[in-house]
Amino acid sequence: MIRSIVCLLSIISFTFALENDGDSLVMEGVRAFYNYEFELSINTLNRARSQYPDHPGVHFIWSSAKYYVSQGIDPIESTYDTLDNSLAKIEPVYNRFVKEYPENNEYRLYLGSTRGLRARSSLGNKDWFSVLIEAYKGFSIIEEVAQENPNLIDAQLPIGIVEYYASVSNIFIRWAVNLYGLETSKDLALEKITNAALNSKWAWIEASGIVSFIYLWLEDTPYDAVPFTRRLSKEFPNNFYFNILYLESLIKTNMLVDAKNLIEVLDKRHELLTKRQKDWYGPYLDYEKALLLFHENKFLETLPLIDNAIENYSGELDIILGNLFLLKAKVLDMQGERRTAVEYYKNCIDLDNFSYAIKQSKQYLSTPYLENGTSK
Repeated sequence: MIRSIVCLLSIISFTFALENDGDSLVMEGVRAFYNYEFELSINTLNRARSQYPDHPGVHFIWSSAKYYVSQGIDPIESTYDTLDNSLAKIEPVYNRFVKEYPENNEYRLYLGSTRGLRARSSLGNKDWFSVLIEAYKGFSIIEEVAQENPNLIDAQLPIGIVEYYASVSNIFIRWAVNLYGLETSKDLALEKITNAALNSKWAWIEASGIVSFIYLWLEDTPYDAVPFTRRLSKEFPNNFYFNILYLESLIKTNMLVDAKNLIEVLDKRHELLTKRQKDWYGPYLDYEKALLLFHENKFLETLPLIDNAIENYSGELDIILGNLFLLKAKVLDMQGERRTAVEYYKNCIDLDNFSYAIKQSKQYLSTPYLENGTSK
C-alpha cells in the first residue's frame, strides 16, 4: 500500500507552474520527455536551466527527467543513484529560493516536491521509515500551499491523490488523512484529479495518466478513461505507457478493431525501445494482447501470453501483474481447473494494491467464474 501511494505521488514531476519567463522552453523539454525524445529533452532543459535559472520549475523538472531517462536505460539500482545525485544538486537551490522569496508559492511547492521525490529513492532501497519521513516532509509543504491557495489547480493534484487513496484505504489511513484536514471522499478526490487533467496548463499530463490509471484498474470504469487516454496517445504517440493505457481502454470498451490496429503499431514501436523499456513494457503488451483474445472469446490462446508476461514481469507497480493473475484464474475456472484457479485468485489478492482485480478475485474465490462473466 505504501509503495503504491509513494510511486504515484512521486511521478508528479511536471506539475506546478504559472506564468514565468522561460515557460515555452521548459514546456518544450517536458513535451520531448513525454514523447520519449530523451536526449532532446535533457538538452532543452539544460539550456532552460542556464537561461532561466530563477524559473520555479526548471530545476525540479530537469532532475525528474534525468531520473526517468535513467529508468529507461539503466539497471534499477543505478536509477536511484541518478535520482539522489540530481536531487542533491537542486534541493539547495530551492532552499535558497524559499529563503529569499518566502511568499512565492511555486518555490515552496517545488521544494516540497523535491523532498517528496526523495521518498522514491528510499522506496527503492526498501527503507520504509525513510519513505514515510521523506514523503511526509514533501507532502506537508504541498498541502500547506494548497490550503492557502485553493484555486491553484496544479497543487490540487497531489492532494486529490492522497484523498483518493484514503477513501479506499482502511480506517487508520482515513483517520491519519483527516488529521491533515483533508477529505476522504472518493468523489471529491476524483473531481480534483480530473479538474487538473482538464484545466491545468502543466499538470494535465500527469493528471490524465493518473485518472486513467484509476478509472481503468482501480474503479473499473473504462468509459470514463477513454477521453483521457485518447488525448495522451494523440499528444504523445511515442509514449509506450500512455498507449498501453489507451489500448486497455479500447479493449474494455469493446472497440476491438481499434485495439487490434493499435497493437500492430505498438508491436513495431516495441522494437525501438531500450532494453530496459522492453523488459518493462513487454509484459504489459502481452497482457493487453491476452485481454483482447479474452474479449474475443479465444480463451485458450490467452494462456501462453499470460504465462510469458507473469514470468518476465518487471514493472515497478504490480497492478497489471494482479490483472494477469485474475485473467489466468478466469480461464482456468472455465476449463474446470478450479484448484489452480483458486491459487491465482489468491496470488492476486496477496498483492494488496487497491485494484479492482482484487475485488473480483475475492468474489470468484467463493463462486467460480463462468464464460459469461457470472458466477455459479
